[in-house]
Amino acid sequence: MVAGVAGRASRDTGTLSDVRRWWRATHPGPGVWRRLDTIYTIAISVAILGGLAYGTASSALAQVVTPDALARFGPPAALLGLLVTAQWGAYQGPVVFSVPDVAHLLGAPLPRRGLAWRRLARGLGAGALAGAVLGALLLVGLAGRGRTVATERATALVAAAAELGLLGVGAAWAVERSAQWERAARLAVWPGAALAAALVVAVRSGEPWRTVARWSGPWAWAVQAPAGAAPGQWLTALGALTAAAAVAFAAAVHDAGRCSAERHLRRAEARAGAVAALMLFDARSARRAFDTPPAGGTATTRHARLAWARHAIGARGARPPARALATVWRDGVAAQRTRGRVIEAAVVTASGTVLALLDTDRPAAVLAAMALVYTGAARMLWPLRAELDLTSRARILLRPPLGSVMVAHLLVPSLATAAAAALAAGACAIAGGLGRNGGLAAVLAVLAAPTAVACAAMSARRGGRLPQSVLAGAMAADPSGGGIGVVTWLAWWPAAAAVLGAGPLLIATHDGVAAGVLAAAGAGAVVAALAGSLARGPTAP
Repeated sequence: MVAGVAGRASRDTGTLSDVRRWWRATHPGPGVWRRLDTIYTIAISVAILGGLAYGTASSALAQVVTPDALARFGPPAALLGLLVTAQWGAYQGPVVFSVPDVAHLLGAPLPRRGLAWRRLARGLGAGALAGAVLGALLLVGLAGRGRTVATERATALVAAAAELGLLGVGAAWAVERSAQWERAARLAVWPGAALAAALVVAVRSGEPWRTVARWSGPWAWAVQAPAGAAPGQWLTALGALTAAAAVAFAAAVHDAGRCSAERHLRRAEARAGAVAALMLFDARSARRAFDTPPAGGTATTRHARLAWARHAIGARGARPPARALATVWRDGVAAQRTRGRVIEAAVVTASGTVLALLDTDRPAAVLAAMALVYTGAARMLWPLRAELDLTSRARILLRPPLGSVMVAHLLVPSLATAAAAALAAGACAIAGGLGRNGGLAAVLAVLAAPTAVACAAMSARRGGRLPQSVLAGAMAADPSGGGIGVVTWLAWWPAAAAVLGAGPLLIATHDGVAAGVLAAAGAGAVVAALAGSLARGPTAP
């Protein structure tokens, strides 16, 4: 009987209207004049800053955003953007309640769809607006350097970008509300990345592959108008994209009430923890707030933890090399149990190595490639970050100093990334893609992987926490109010890895073997100094 009453109440939209009416009466929002003042301030700020930045943005984007570049790289970029937006639903999503709202509103006999659909509509609108802004930025680049864009094609570009944004938010909502969609989105990451790479190759391969890439999906339909397709083609593509966006919007609103309170609660707690950590400039804790493992591990996981503890404690009386091997053994077990993470790191490292070896005549491309290698190296260091998350555990279970443990954690990631880089360099050599001094360049590209591991370990040693002294110094001396100082602190070690990896490679290909070997020796000395610094243990918070 109680369930029947609750069910009838949950379908009664009048009850929800009464709650909203009471809320507006007890917590009135800002008045009309305050809203107008906010709108006026935003409009003036956008007009001033937009006028100052338009010229710079136009000249900078015009060098990159061209019709040919958009036709080649537009569909892969749009596909990856959709995948990333869908993954956002696995952590947050467009509909997020606070913890008290989950307890009081979702636990009350109120219609779940009525509580969620307005938030969802705002999220879909925000996604469409973000897409339109991105489309406008692309339009600024297309119209730079004296180029002209027809009005109808410019309108189609902005509209298509807005519809892609709406599609992405709709996919994020599906991932947020359903465990099945969340798993599908997680499994689609690497196939989607492979499809994006295949699209780049297909556009360069001529017909009929170019036509296949042009009609491969909504991500390709959106760029046909600015890429120079015939009017009949881009109008048909825009119509198909509009229909897909309309279906996604209708499906999302129809399913607005089909997310369980448990999933809403998980996201509400994660958001509260992440906001609290970011207020303290603690990026690592903010990232951990979104990890929601089960409260009790499986039997296999518990057995692995006990085995790790027994092995670590049993190594207390061993000599230092044996104690280091215990840490290496644990890293090997962790890599074996999380093969997907190792494969991701290997693929990213190999991709960066190939890009560096094929574009040695372009320093910017080599630096970007070394940034990819750094990303792969950082992906392999999750055991080291876990050690630093709770240093007391390592001090209790392990006899060696924590600095020695951190150095021992470098061996497995260095071997894994170097092996991936060696396979990539070998493939480039077989394909004949190595240029001047190609043998030395290949060796230096392989050695860049352990260098990136050392830099990533130095970044992990900081624990993802911005020291208050750095923030205070940046705010006192930085003309931007601290922004440049904070960005410099965040980008220091990725930039160091890119320079240490790209420098010897560029010198070897442009200045000869002797100069390249000398530069590699200098980079090796820097890496040895980093290892010595790492051996002194984590930095003070």
